[in-house]
Amino acid sequence: MSAPFESLLTVEVREAPDCTLVCAAGELDLAVCGKVEHAVDALLDAGCPAVVVDLRELTFIDSSGVRELLRCRDAAHARGARVALALSPGPVTRALEVCAVLELFEVRDDVA
Repeated sequence: MSAPFESLLTVEVREAPDCTLVCAAGELDLAVCGKVEHAVDALLDAGCPAVVVDLRELTFIDSSGVRELLRCRDAAHARGARVALALSPGPVTRALEVCAVLELFEVRDDVA
């Protein structure tokens, strides 16, 4: 991945009272695919039981980003853990609705 594309997405891991947050900001598409999944996998490998992928600062997601979220969910289920999403109204939520995957995730609106 070249440097110009890396700046399209930032991923930060933060602790919350009842889960660990993976906060993504920017654009999640083919050019940066794998950054969120890598962070989630590292947490799951460390035994984290509950991860919330915070997409409230995400401005764009394409089908490769949607697929990455589904892989995160499947990886968590395989380890007996949970992955939920934190969303805000807008294009990312709409994209997940159009792709008919939103109902496959627990959606949390109570994370700080």
